[in-house]
This record gives sequence, C-alpha cells and structure tokens, in this order.
Amino acid sequence: MVLMRFPELLRNVFSTVGVLVREDGQQIMWKYIEELHKLQEKEGLRLGNKLKMAHIQWTNQKMKVNLAAQLFSSSVVSLSILSLLEVQPQFLRTIDAAFDVLNSRNPLGRGHKAPIKPATKHRAIGILLEAESLLRGLKIKGKDNKLVPLHATQNKTPICGFIACGRSVIGIYEDLVEQPAAPCRYLLTYKLSQDHLELFFSAIRAYGGYNNNPNVRQFRGAYKRLLVRHQVKKGTGNCLLRDNTTILDSTPANINMARRLGIEPVEEIVTEDDTLANLPDVNHLSEYKEAAISYIAGFIVKQIEQKVTCMPCSHALTSADSVHPFVTLKNRGGLQKPSPGITSVCQVTERCFQRFLNANEGKAPQGRGTTAAIVHQLTMSMFW
Repeated sequence: MVLMRFPELLRNVFSTVGVLVREDGQQIMWKYIEELHKLQEKEGLRLGNKLKMAHIQWTNQKMKVNLAAQLFSSSVVSLSILSLLEVQPQFLRTIDAAFDVLNSRNPLGRGHKAPIKPATKHRAIGILLEAESLLRGLKIKGKDNKLVPLHATQNKTPICGFIACGRSVIGIYEDLVEQPAAPCRYLLTYKLSQDHLELFFSAIRAYGGYNNNPNVRQFRGAYKRLLVRHQVKKGTGNCLLRDNTTILDSTPANINMARRLGIEPVEEIVTEDDTLANLPDVNHLSEYKEAAISYIAGFIVKQIEQKVTCMPCSHALTSADSVHPFVTLKNRGGLQKPSPGITSVCQVTERCFQRFLNANEGKAPQGRGTTAAIVHQLTMSMFW
C-alpha cells in the first residue's frame, strides 16, 4: 500500500494556509483556484476540467481523494497556461505528474502514466525527485510573518508522506524488476494502493447500513451476501475504481434498465415557434466561451463519427486547419479537431441559449418546446 493520500493532504494544507511560497520566492495562492471556479460559473461552461463547488468546499467531503486529484490535474494547469488566471502552472504540473507516476495502472500507458520499467525508470525517478525537491522547498508564513519551511511545521504530513511513498516505490521497483531473478517486467503503482481494500470495505459497510464498526456476525453476513449475489462495484466510498480489478466476481449483476422501467421512445413533435425572432440578439462570445465551445465541438464530432457511414461526410467533420489553440493545447493525440462548420453551429447554439437566458433574466428555458424550437431553427439554418 504505497500510494498514500498525498493529493488530499496537500489540498487540505494548501486551502487552509492560503499561500505557499516556493524556494525561489514565488507565491502559490489558493484564491486563484476559487477565482477559476467563479469564472466558470459566470461563463456557464467548463474548459475541459471537473472543477466545481465540491472542490472548493471540500470540508464536506474531505475523505474523497478523487476531488483532490482533480484539483491538481493537468486540466487546471491548461487554464493557467492560457493566462486566464495567475495560478502557478509549474507547481500544479509537478504535483499532477508525480501523482500520475504513483498511480499508473495500464501496462500500455504513455507519458507520466506509463508503468515503471527499464525504459521509463529514469523519467519516473526524475519526476519523483523533482516533486520531492519542490515540496521540501515550500514555505508558509509563521509568527511575525516569517517564512517557515512547511516540513518543519505541524502540517508536514503530506511532505513526509510523499517522500516515503516516492522512495518506497523506487525500492519496490528495484526489488521486483531490476533483480537478476526479478518476478516482474514492470511495476504498476496503482496495484500497490489501498483503493481495492477501501472499495471492499465500502461494500461491506453498505450492507450494514453504513455501519463504521461492524461486529463479527454482521461482517460474516455481509460477506456471504457479497459472495452469493453481487460483485464489489464502485460506489460512493472514499475512492473510485480505476482499473478492471475484480473483487468477489461470482455472478454479474447487469440489468436492462430500459426494460425494467418500461421506457419507450417518444417522438418529439416540433411546431412552428416564432418567438426566437423576438428575443434579444447575442452577437459576441467571450474568448473563454470560444475555447470551451471548440473543445465541446470536438466531442460532438467524435460522437457523430460513430454513426456516420459516409466517408466524405466523415472527413468533412474534421479539419487540420483553423483549430483553436486550446484544442491544440489539450490534445494528447486522441482529441478530434472539429471543422469550422461544426464549430460555427455550436457557437450559434450557444448564442441561442444565451438569448433565452437574457430574455428570462438568467433563468434556463423550461419545457421541451423551447429546446425543440432551437434545434428546429438550427436545422433549418443549416439547409437553407
């Protein structure tokens, strides 16, 4: 169980202290994370990240590691690179890379998420040592506003924990991979984490009504029910299932929800609606929204390509030119680059929604008819 709750502990210290000072004197401020959330709430769109109110008000769910990991993710780093906020990108990038190295779970992974093996050993160890040096140099303001090393205060737990994790990973790699009769060809650090044990305990606890201290009889009864009826699945515990590791996989529990609930497809009848022409016009989209819409347009192209069988039509959906810089920044080889036509349709859609919001003083349009009218108008504008 090498991977400790490093992002969670560092998030707690970062938000509590408010300001971290690097060894070179640069300040890393928590308020910029809050400003980023406010910006996304104001614009109504997110730039390819999962930042929400739960990440800011983390005290209500302080045991969820996934919220802390998303806070230090590369998607937040992308926003700082775009200079939308004055977040220190190097700090976030280093923490994200170190967490990826300590959380590798795919033998075919690439980059920081690649397994530790002879070909990637030097890069992985270099990332861990760089993060260790960064964390050792962090300082906070103590009494009389004097800078004190973070590892010398009561908030030293994430620093000491990460150093122990990083050095333990290096030692385990040398024992399991680099020895003459080594049993492994590579090391997946996620297999060493305690997530699997926590998922199992979460399933046991759920059968006891979330009893934090079950007795022997209650544990035995819950264990029997898990063996007979269901497999351990991801739930609302402290961690999420990150790979295909199965626990107590005796019988699958797949249910056709549509058949169970009796859901039938409903045909939407679109009627003529001339109220769109009377709404206030919105001709300008902010730079933030243009970047977000370009990113969303790529996802739309990816979904359409799964259903389009016409090759010329499929090629017309994408374009190597006129791609927004944000899409280029986020692309790691798997993003679709939307054509200018698809991006234009998405921008028109956003302006239509903004017209309704402005007309209703910020309230979303109610009912199916409004959405149907927007889709109808957009469809007609594409063909006429």
